[in-house]
Amino acid sequence: MARIFIAIRFDDEFKQELVGLQNALKNRGVEGNYCPYGNLHMTLAFIGEKYDLPEIRKAVYEVAFEPFTITLENLGMFPTKAGVIWCGIKEQEQTTTLADRLRDSLTAHGVLYNTQRFVPHISLVQHPSRIVTDIEVPKVSTRIERIYVMKSERINGELIYSEV
Repeated sequence: MARIFIAIRFDDEFKQELVGLQNALKNRGVEGNYCPYGNLHMTLAFIGEKYDLPEIRKAVYEVAFEPFTITLENLGMFPTKAGVIWCGIKEQEQTTTLADRLRDSLTAHGVLYNTQRFVPHISLVQHPSRIVTDIEVPKVSTRIERIYVMKSERINGELIYSEV
């Protein structure tokens, strides 16, 4: 069964820079589960396997925001059991405000989601063999004009993210 989440997606130029960071991590000997090019995104709200798609779509449609730009800033790591090396952005306040508006709209529509505190980030590698966060991050920007309802499915053993 598909897992649903709401995300920001990126243009190809921005994703190429993220892949460059992944390659820099690989060159530093970091092994792990790297996010494939087509799956690079920023999750605003994770819903999971139990969902009401029409209500999710309504909630997303009602989230109004002015388009804004995000800029890559730094690498970081979540100290979970598995670990994640991620790339952070400069525009945390705008992105957090967008996530808060989305989550308020989901709540108003009775849509359950993971209420873990939102931290603006782009996951690059899960389960890293070692922690490396001292790589210089290019100050590349991209414009955010909409948010997407996405699904995550395992197809032939590969995790595929696609727009619903």
